[in-house]
Amino acid sequence: MWQWYKNVFTLESWVKSGREYCKLTSALMVEQLRLWKICIHYGFCITYFTDFFPAMCFWLGPPMFERLIGNNMLGEFTSITREAYLVLQALAQKLPTLHSTEQINKQEIGSSDDAGESWSWNHVPPMIDLAVSWLSLKDIPYLSSLTAEPKMKMGDVQVSPPACILWVISAILHMLCSIFDRVAPDIHNELDNKKTSLPWLPHFVPKVGLKIIKNRFLDFLCSSNFEYEACPTGSGSLASWLCLFRQQENFDVSLSSVSCLQGLVQLALLIDDCIQRAKSINKTQPAASMSGLPEKILEDGIFKSAQNEFSHMLALFMGIVSSEWQVLQFEMFGRGGPAPGIGFGWASCGGGFWSLNVLLAQIDAQLILSLLNIIPVVSDNDITKVEAMKPVMSGPDCTLSLQRIHSILGVCLLAGPGDEVTLEKAWGYLFQAPVLKYLGSCVNHFLCHVKLFSTSDLQYGEEDYYYFSNILNFHYRERWLSVKRKTNCELDSNDMNKRSRALETIHEEIEPNALASRDQCGDALLVEWAHQRLPLPMHWFLSAICVMGDLRRINRCAPGDLDVAKGGLFFLLGLEAMSSFLCSTAKESLVSGIPLVWKLHALSMALSHNMDILSEERSRKVFTTLQDIYGWQINQSMYGDATNRDKKVPDTSAFSSEAQGIGSKGVLNFQTTIHESYNTFVEKVIEQFGAVSYGDIIYARQVAVYLHRTVEPTIRLAVWNALTNVFALELLPNIEECIADAEGYLEPVEDKEEILEAYAKSLVSGDLDKAATRGSLSFRLAVHHLSRFLFSSDTPEKTAMPNKLTKFILRSHLQKKDNEVMLALVQYGLTSSEGEIYKTEVSRRLVLLEGACEGNTSLLAVVEKLKSLI
Repeated sequence: MWQWYKNVFTLESWVKSGREYCKLTSALMVEQLRLWKICIHYGFCITYFTDFFPAMCFWLGPPMFERLIGNNMLGEFTSITREAYLVLQALAQKLPTLHSTEQINKQEIGSSDDAGESWSWNHVPPMIDLAVSWLSLKDIPYLSSLTAEPKMKMGDVQVSPPACILWVISAILHMLCSIFDRVAPDIHNELDNKKTSLPWLPHFVPKVGLKIIKNRFLDFLCSSNFEYEACPTGSGSLASWLCLFRQQENFDVSLSSVSCLQGLVQLALLIDDCIQRAKSINKTQPAASMSGLPEKILEDGIFKSAQNEFSHMLALFMGIVSSEWQVLQFEMFGRGGPAPGIGFGWASCGGGFWSLNVLLAQIDAQLILSLLNIIPVVSDNDITKVEAMKPVMSGPDCTLSLQRIHSILGVCLLAGPGDEVTLEKAWGYLFQAPVLKYLGSCVNHFLCHVKLFSTSDLQYGEEDYYYFSNILNFHYRERWLSVKRKTNCELDSNDMNKRSRALETIHEEIEPNALASRDQCGDALLVEWAHQRLPLPMHWFLSAICVMGDLRRINRCAPGDLDVAKGGLFFLLGLEAMSSFLCSTAKESLVSGIPLVWKLHALSMALSHNMDILSEERSRKVFTTLQDIYGWQINQSMYGDATNRDKKVPDTSAFSSEAQGIGSKGVLNFQTTIHESYNTFVEKVIEQFGAVSYGDIIYARQVAVYLHRTVEPTIRLAVWNALTNVFALELLPNIEECIADAEGYLEPVEDKEEILEAYAKSLVSGDLDKAATRGSLSFRLAVHHLSRFLFSSDTPEKTAMPNKLTKFILRSHLQKKDNEVMLALVQYGLTSSEGEIYKTEVSRRLVLLEGACEGNTSLLAVVEKLKSLI
């Protein structure tokens, strides 16, 4: 740090030293400032500011730009300036609170206690004076022309501003945010939950605010009295140009533009907050010197006056984030952890979590969260509009709130290790009671419009939405942000396995709170992949439903699993309704991109432990509606739009888009997508089904979907055997009541030998007798697939397996007096009213049976008996 003790530089002497010397000096001083910044972060070397500040002043003020640009040294100078302001930002974060809690509590008697705090705040005025000098955009090259010509378009800009200048503006804005953030703590009054007022307003707050207003950082066109009225909407302000620069291909310009916007939004919010809190206690103080138009804007509020600008900004970045989460395919690691370099995007087309692409996407996401801090996700007017929609919900006004909700879901997917605070903010907005109420209104409108099954309005009340808000927010934080640790059972099991081979490990006692806050602690710079659950999988919101089957719950103080699951079901249905209404962005829908097997698996998880989720009528309606939706999507994946033409199905492109995604995979591949041992889970579900369901139609439909022909053969065989073992084959519903159409269970004809043998054994053993009486799916499946398989293969090379099954079934009838099973197989799909066609087909099938007997007289006798009965 010896350069900072030397005599102060002059621009002339620095330029004359030569470009190579300037480059080396700039690189060295930048690294020195970065080292100092890290020391300040940990609480060291803060007192060095007094020694270094005189030398820093040369780099903190605006230079003679013409001299630097002419000698091609602008980048070297601004890199030092940027890093110096980042150091000042770190110092500002160490400032004591200007209006401490004790002082605010004493404001009624007019007392204050500044003792012990004035030493550090004395350094703030010169810091702000130097920073404010950079906010005069008319004096900054490249930026002065943008704000001076309001009608200028992007094509008129010959040269975009260098990223180095935007980085300096960004560092200054963030430094000012850190100072303003230390003016007063975010304290709320316990009685009315409003922020406490400030006893007095520092002079630099309106000073910075007026600089922002007068230098056209924002567009204040929402008021007809503004002098900028002649300017076209959305042009002339620095913010509008920064939005355009974000969409350029130059990565450095894009990143610096977003960083500037984020600092500008946060600074505007902090200025408004300070002024409004000061006005609440002294209504004359802030307005004493506010006589002109800029002063009037400052008094009314920067956000209120530039609301159109912020709304356009939010709409733009919602679209950007919606496209980013699809392009970025993040790496997921197995038990071995990440390979070297994979975090930087090696072998990952979208880039790793340390790559520049993801960095830009994450800053975009943080800007959206900053905007949502001042723009509500859902307003009361939005809910009223949805409830008044008849019969179709469409138009930009109707889908704006849904797009905001969808963008928050995209933000959640962009959070990586160390981004717990980002997720907490996102979930805070997503699980607000008004947002859930809005989703509830969308669900009711969806049910009214689509008319699936017989489900009507769910009739949730205000108290339900507030309760769901609390328990869902708590659950997702506890599930995804808590530190991963082994349960006591797993630790005991590992100790028993290792005890015979090695010395017992002495486990160090670690405070749970210390583990939980390791990545969130402000004093920790280490971010690791171990012991945490980020990045989130696309189906993260299904965890609330799956909690009913999670036996490894760590925090036993969590809300009741049943209530969490009910809230999760409601939230999932709300997201499905949201996806259906976002017709224009159906291909980009996050909900539609989740494999259907995960959604069906979540519904099964909710029933794997008990049936409590179906004890409430509203939850039964939600469960049934979700089953109908996913059944319709399965139909679309198999047959396209031609299916269900005679049924009342949703005419939405969102569902069609999701169905196309399913169809590209071809199967409901539970075993491949979820776990290779998925058959073990299915067996557990069926055991529970046979024990407690008593044939409940919703539970039966959920079990029956595993017999769908698009499910993997190993899973279908495991399901059939499990149902046979618990004597629950007859509990399955009628095929018309199952999830998805009957054709999906019957076509194509089964060709797996193991499954056909299982069907035959159940058919001849009498396990399907009750199922036949009840018209159950199990009897229909067995008869359909066996009949089609036995009587459709008449070529020699395909008769080996049918003949084997035919002999097995005929032998089972030797000891039986009735031949109902064989009659059902021979006559399946035929009616006597068909006349000659019926007789011809029956004769053909009997001939095939005789050929399968291969001269065995006992078996031929059974066939002859069938002829006489038919």
